[in-house]
Amino acid sequence: MAQELIVRKKVTIEAPAAKVWEVLIAPKYIRQWDDLPNDFEDYYLELGRVIDWTGMTRLTVTGYEPNELLAFSLYVSKWGQPPSQFDINYTYRLASDEAGTLLTLEIGDFSVLPDGKDYYASSVEFADTALEKIKSLSENRV
Repeated sequence: MAQELIVRKKVTIEAPAAKVWEVLIAPKYIRQWDDLPNDFEDYYLELGRVIDWTGMTRLTVTGYEPNELLAFSLYVSKWGQPPSQFDINYTYRLASDEAGTLLTLEIGDFSVLPDGKDYYASSVEFADTALEKIKSLSENRV
């Protein structure tokens, strides 16, 4: 059995979960911490919403519990398999605590991919950068 390749990162944000949630689902904020396709309209994310980089990558919102959970299923066309063949997910979990909101990001499992270690490494970098930007945007929103 291959070694599990799942990115797990956490950050405490000094803001209520509702503010963090807004940063996670509103395109005007997402564009500041992640890429969106140029033709993606300003629709808030919701269950079933698809973010499609035509012919390349697709993210589908598969989990949606306001102020608690946002999950995406990732499909990359060069993997050459149907989306369900590789169950790669991005999962954002929010939990309120005395310091504000604990945001946990889990990405993977990339061990099912032939070049999974490369995807894992770039996802570690993404997670670090995205969480810091989400933290900053959430704490500095009025």
